[in-house]
Amino acid sequence: MKRFVYINDESYQNDYCDNQISNTKYTLWNFLPKNLWEQFRRFMNQYFLLIACLQLWSLITPVNPASTWGPLIVIFAVSATKEAWDDYNRYISDKQANEKKVWIVKNGARKHIQAQDIRVGNIVWIRENEEVPCDLVLTGTSEPQGICHVETAALDGEIDLKTRVIPTTCVGLDSEQLHKIKGVIECPIPDKDIRRFDANIRLFPPFIDNDICPLTINNTLLQSCYLRNTEWACGVAVYTGLLPWMQ
Repeated sequence: MKRFVYINDESYQNDYCDNQISNTKYTLWNFLPKNLWEQFRRFMNQYFLLIACLQLWSLITPVNPASTWGPLIVIFAVSATKEAWDDYNRYISDKQANEKKVWIVKNGARKHIQAQDIRVGNIVWIRENEEVPCDLVLTGTSEPQGICHVETAALDGEIDLKTRVIPTTCVGLDSEQLHKIKGVIECPIPDKDIRRFDANIRLFPPFIDNDICPLTINNTLLQSCYLRNTEWACGVAVYTGLLPWMQ
């Protein structure tokens, strides 16, 4: 399947999700039943629960039920507390990522918004050492050669910087033109393969006469990468939100 991303066109932006991410496992309403379910999926926990229940029947056991129920409740409570604390930390991390300020282009001018409000088709501007908030197709950089450098350690563990290049159809566009470009990107739906991106871009006149330009992974900036050794770069948001390779 394919998706069509219309650049700088708000009329199509509601076709896809926003950029809010959530890595939490629980909510306030489902924590207790969901956590108990996860704990009792383990065979040993089921076994000890069965033993504890049998000890409530005084006809078959002389042992005080408190000797089993007490440690069992303590163990479950400690495990649940740890899960709640870990999930709370995930919530805080998600909140910081969602509320981080980023620059996008709207009505021909740059505007500050929260990262969670980025929509597919927005042109996003990244500055040096900033984290890429969503998957972008690179359209411009501060370098005259049309290149930029990214750190992808968060994705693949590799610490060497990688070079990304703008598509040939965007070569020669200045900063003012990058604020106003219109066009369409035809790309596959999101998947877990972070090393492949088979797509194409077509800019509408007056920027170029509807020529189709192929795109590869070298023309992209993936979410969670960091821009390095480049003053700025900009690109079109093609995938937003919690992506398959993040799950």
